[in-house]
Amino acid sequence: MKSFYLTIFLLCTFVCQAQKTIHEKFNKVTSDELRMKVYDKDTTAHAVVLEEYGETYFDVLYDRIYLIKHFYAKIKIIDKQGLAYADIKIPFYKNGKSVEQIVDISAITHNSDQIDYLEKDQIFSVDLSNYYSEKRFTFPNAKPGSVLEYRYTLQSPFIYNFEGWDFQADIPKVYSEFNARIPANYRYNRTLKGFQELAINEASVEKRCFEIQEFRDKADCELLRYAMKDIPAFKEEAFMLSKNNYISRIAFEMSELIRFDGTKEAFTKTWKAVDTDMRKDKDIGAQVRKNNYFKNQLPETILNESSELKKAQKIYNFIKNHYTWNGEYGLFRDANVRQAFQNGSGNVAEINISLINSLLAADLKTETVMLSTRAKGLPTQKHPVMSDFNYLIAKVTIDGKEYLLDATDKFLSFGLLPIRALNYNGRAMDFKNPSYWYTISPTSENRQNTTIRITVDEDGEAKGQIAQVHTGYLGYEKRKDLDEIDEDKYLDNLEKKLTFIEIDEYKTKNKSDVDKPITESFSFSFNEGAFAGKETFLDPFLKKVLASNPFQLNERQYPVDFAYPRIYTTRFLMSIPDNFSYKNLPENQEFTLAGGKAVYAINVTQQGGQLNVYFQLVIGGYYYEPEEYQALKEFFGKVATLQSNTRIVIQKK
Repeated sequence: MKSFYLTIFLLCTFVCQAQKTIHEKFNKVTSDELRMKVYDKDTTAHAVVLEEYGETYFDVLYDRIYLIKHFYAKIKIIDKQGLAYADIKIPFYKNGKSVEQIVDISAITHNSDQIDYLEKDQIFSVDLSNYYSEKRFTFPNAKPGSVLEYRYTLQSPFIYNFEGWDFQADIPKVYSEFNARIPANYRYNRTLKGFQELAINEASVEKRCFEIQEFRDKADCELLRYAMKDIPAFKEEAFMLSKNNYISRIAFEMSELIRFDGTKEAFTKTWKAVDTDMRKDKDIGAQVRKNNYFKNQLPETILNESSELKKAQKIYNFIKNHYTWNGEYGLFRDANVRQAFQNGSGNVAEINISLINSLLAADLKTETVMLSTRAKGLPTQKHPVMSDFNYLIAKVTIDGKEYLLDATDKFLSFGLLPIRALNYNGRAMDFKNPSYWYTISPTSENRQNTTIRITVDEDGEAKGQIAQVHTGYLGYEKRKDLDEIDEDKYLDNLEKKLTFIEIDEYKTKNKSDVDKPITESFSFSFNEGAFAGKETFLDPFLKKVLASNPFQLNERQYPVDFAYPRIYTTRFLMSIPDNFSYKNLPENQEFTLAGGKAVYAINVTQQGGQLNVYFQLVIGGYYYEPEEYQALKEFFGKVATLQSNTRIVIQKK
């Protein structure tokens, strides 16, 4: 992405009100704040932001326009868990040529009996990547009951990084205020996101406040003031998209720059304009025109394959096996597919553009799809916002059927995207025709089928087998889990959970063949004397789908997203001789949610000593609105209770 520089002189004649406010408030803590034991509006809070202020404006430093950000926060530590908020990390950006600066860091720890000041040698920098670093420090002598204050200034040469302000965080805030001063020739779209309302929403104009020395005209400035009060903590829970989609914040996006000489540069473009730019982009459009190079890299046996589907599958496996992903996404970041191919290592963009080139070289209809990962957030659809995108995949069409491909992960089968890419919509383009939004839908065939067989003889000796088959995303996740742990440790962990058994034999099938279901089988024996007593209590869900309810919030304002639909089945088969009997068998039951979006059922049949317990959990709908949360919470509560509390009694006659 290009950067923008001005080497002319800018005169700023205003005094920043928020900076003045920060100066006046710093090192002024009240006795009530020190005595505070609990935050009344959230008695579960471990810490609370008492107040915070920020201001962003433009200024000239070092003969160049800079974006200046002032920040101040006052935090109350309530208990030991709240001490995590005494560790401060301040991110800043760099691109090799330029770097943001964090200056004037000050921090104070207030306790009832003393005040401790942060020393300069207690502040250090940490490099996170080629583009991001952090300033870090820990408040001295922080303890439960402390009030912490800190302030700093960020000086950024990246004037397009005027992104806005997060009002909400993972701890509650009593008051949060953001001020901005924007010259009228910098035009921004702004969006209020999240569920909290503004307590202050003010905008005014300061006339002729922005001046460049070489031009007679002065620009007006827009003065903005936004604030929220009594902001609840944003509480993350299982099965959600990025909190960036839901957290309360004010977001800015530059739409147009009007220079003093009258020339304009538009940043909020039409997709037609973006398509034109993307054809020329050195990191994407130019890289997708390397077909001839990749045609020379592909084996003749692949290029001569008569079946288009088999040819596409072979190309996909060739690229996937050739590369090792370096862990970076790399969109708009100096992609070089030739160099990456020669090295056998690359970022997401380089690997998947190599795949696109190879598919095009084989005369297969292929498009590039840009998207935003689940962790980043949903992309804006009303107009192009290129900074929303951070990922790239391939889309190939064969016999009218469309396949989405990502060659960065060796555990992915043909047509299966990594879960990070399942973010609803991507922008598809072939750099010839107009681009368009394409819906990213997960595969529906995701199953975990479990069969448990237990046999008890007349002497009370018992043996068993467990077989599990995983398909689709459940198979993908199982393969990744098995790859990350040593087999002996994996089996030891299972025996620790099931303390009454000893695993005698373990086998896997299709562990490396990602196009087939992966199967695990266990043979086990019970500990000596397990069935020697008068009664033995046995859990039919030895391999649990759900041990506890993942939904615990009183209310949830954001949707539930499972990423993909799934089906779990468990069949428990047991055989006992005539001198034993069953007692306390579970009842048959079925529960359906939201017209069949989720179903659980248990069915029990018994004939003499033969017992068959069949359990099924179907999550057919993988997206649930906030209004469905309470019903979903109740549904999973029943499933968790069933799986945790069901015990079959085997009684010796």
